[in-house]
Amino acid sequence: MALLALITALVMPSLSHSIRARNLKDEAARFVAATEYGRDEAVSQGVPMTVWIDRATQRFGVEPKAGFDGVESRNRDFTMNPDVHFELTDAAAGGDIVQAVEFAPDGAPGQTSLETVKLVDRFENTATIARTKDGWGYEILKEGK
Repeated sequence: MALLALITALVMPSLSHSIRARNLKDEAARFVAATEYGRDEAVSQGVPMTVWIDRATQRFGVEPKAGFDGVESRNRDFTMNPDVHFELTDAAAGGDIVQAVEFAPDGAPGQTSLETVKLVDRFENTATIARTKDGWGYEILKEGK
């Protein structure tokens, strides 16, 4: 019994960190997937698409750019895990809803698209999502404190 307690005491901190980090990784991967979906839909529907972030409600989604008609059933809206939130740069300041990424009908990201998006969990671990080197997509750069 003492051996079991000792093993549990040694393993629990590592397991706890792994579980906490999983929420952050999952949300970062979901945001990157939303950007890929946005590009695919821009090409498929032939209309500019935006990936938006609502800082007030900690939601994000994909929809046609304002003023363009798209297939409404293909819009997406996601709610972040309550343990994770967006931390955007000053360049993205100016209201609760931010048009984070815009894709042209040919799939090219717009010049006004954010270069990076940072996700932070309640334990202050971070994940940074940034444009790829070729500028055509987004990837998860790093994770840590």
